[in-house]
Amino acid sequence: MKTVKRAAPWMLPALLTVIAVVWAVAAIGGILTATAHPAFAYSVAVLYDAVWLYALAQETAHRRQGSSARLPKAIGWVFLPLTVAVLAVHGLLAGDVLAAVVGALIPVLAKTTLVMAVDRDRTRISPRAQAAIDRTRAATRDRIAVSRAVAAARADETKAAADIVRAAREAEAEAVTVTHDAYEAYAAVIEQHPLPEAVEELPGLISDRELEALLSGGVPDGAPALGTGGSEGSGTGGGTPSGTPSREANDKAVALLAALLYASVPPPSKRKFREAMRAAMNARGLTGSWETIDALYDREKALAGPGGGTP
Repeated sequence: MKTVKRAAPWMLPALLTVIAVVWAVAAIGGILTATAHPAFAYSVAVLYDAVWLYALAQETAHRRQGSSARLPKAIGWVFLPLTVAVLAVHGLLAGDVLAAVVGALIPVLAKTTLVMAVDRDRTRISPRAQAAIDRTRAATRDRIAVSRAVAAARADETKAAADIVRAAREAEAEAVTVTHDAYEAYAAVIEQHPLPEAVEELPGLISDRELEALLSGGVPDGAPALGTGGSEGSGTGGGTPSGTPSREANDKAVALLAALLYASVPPPSKRKFREAMRAAMNARGLTGSWETIDALYDREKALAGPGGGTP
């Protein structure tokens, strides 16, 4: 009983609206069939009335909650005279003045009764309450926007981290491949160009730590510096290494120095090589005979292959 009582004010506006919509579809479709296909003509009529009904529904919803309905109201009042004019023209084209008048009045009556029903049923609130509602809605929209922005930023951060990890893994894989290829190329060179027997008595390969020590102007770690008179030296500071570790460090440093000087392009002649070696050895406090320097030159020339230097 209560539901029927609440629905009673809406029955007449609903009935008049349905009649107005059906009549408008028939009128618009009938007028357009004179210049277009019936399917197209009536589909246009249906779309026209659908927009009109949507505007009426939005206006009703806004009126019931007391909020602003400027756009729905504007659309509703624009469509009302258009619908009245269409129905009137349709009746006049059919030659029935009464049908034109009645058809034109139906949308007006539907609109009027609908506005009265909404005004009776809507919730009336004060401007302060409406402002509070608007502030709450705006704050809610702001929180939603911030939450979406944070979620998007986190997604971008996760994607960037994944890209970095992938690039690092690809670089590691490429480094392993390059190292493997270098080892294979080195083994092939050693196999094709074995070292002379005289070179086997010279110092072996130099480690990265020893290379860094030599480039910085000193001797490798693990042995006392030359010419300082370490624990195994004579203690006089005469500049002559007296212990086996110092001797090995000196020989390694001299061999590395020879490799660095011979690596210039083009390789130096033996005379220039000897001069550069002696100057660099004196600057670093290294010792070595001319025979050792010549042997190092021959070794580097043999490692470089044919055309590696000009004596």
